[in-house]
Amino acid sequence: MSRRRGKIVFFIVLFGGIIGAILGHILKDIIPILDKGLKVGTPYPVGFNLYLIGMSFSIHINITLGAIIGLLIAFLLADVGRRRL
Repeated sequence: MSRRRGKIVFFIVLFGGIIGAILGHILKDIIPILDKGLKVGTPYPVGFNLYLIGMSFSIHINITLGAIIGLLIAFLLADVGRRRL
């Protein structure tokens, strides 16, 4: 049962981070610091050409203050819900 609960908490926290980033981007005209952040990732995609299949892989994570606030709020809500059950 704890594995399932762990997955649920993970998705709640992930969803909170996404919502926080979106709200930070929407509210950037009112509170500009919410959209400031750090972009982490690969600058160019890594490519593999196997003559039959060509693949490229790239990942970017944009860490903003709004996303961090959303992560924290979601984690606190998930933790409170976990303690009640």
